[in-house]
Amino acid sequence: MLITLSVFSCALAEPAPAPAPAPAPTATAPATVRHTFPPPAGARRVEGDSFATYLRDLRVLPEGTPVTTHAGDVVRRDARVLDLPLVPGDLQQCADTAIRLRAEWLRSTDQPVLFHATSGDPMPWDRYARGERARDAGNRLEWRPSEPSTWEGYLQALFTWAGTASLAERDTVADDHPDPGDILVQPGFPGHAVILLDVATTDEATWVLVGQGYMPAQSLHVEPGPKDGWFAWDDHLELSTWPLDTALLRRWR
Repeated sequence: MLITLSVFSCALAEPAPAPAPAPAPTATAPATVRHTFPPPAGARRVEGDSFATYLRDLRVLPEGTPVTTHAGDVVRRDARVLDLPLVPGDLQQCADTAIRLRAEWLRSTDQPVLFHATSGDPMPWDRYARGERARDAGNRLEWRPSEPSTWEGYLQALFTWAGTASLAERDTVADDHPDPGDILVQPGFPGHAVILLDVATTDEATWVLVGQGYMPAQSLHVEPGPKDGWFAWDDHLELSTWPLDTALLRRWR
């Protein structure tokens, strides 16, 4: 049955100019990841791609906003919550949260949105938008005609069929250097997945800002690292919910 459930410089060279500081939030420009979590002292953000920019520009809800489940239960208050509404039901868990962020960015940039079910079957958004639906057909999915789906309906279906296993096996590849937007995935039933919302470096160290969802489905939040919210990139990230080895690092295909 289908299992249901993300340079060296010359000595005389002029020093590089410091990057412009992120603008402070105003009444019309709310706090973002970029503003709320500046890099640790002496570190500089890794430039990244447009997905990195998307993640850094995510809105951070006011301090004290609790992490809540899909049912409205408070699960923790020591993390900063990001503005990413849950889809209905106990669906948007850890891997689904990483998938959601990537899917929203792909859609916002007019790129094809395609992820895979645990069975390996592709689940493209355009088939749902045209009026098709994936159905359980033993150990595979089959497609049947239906009414065109909403974006939320597509996400609900995707989160039902996808998970840490499909995220690791189909939608990402192994990576050995952290960049913003990369994910750590421990596949399993259950497994766990987190996303690197930001990455910064010094000559001696690399720092990462970790975003995650969890079980039951709950708010996307920044897992509070020991250095102003950041974790030092080492062999192991000691997250409060699920410690992860950094050898599990993966990047999107």
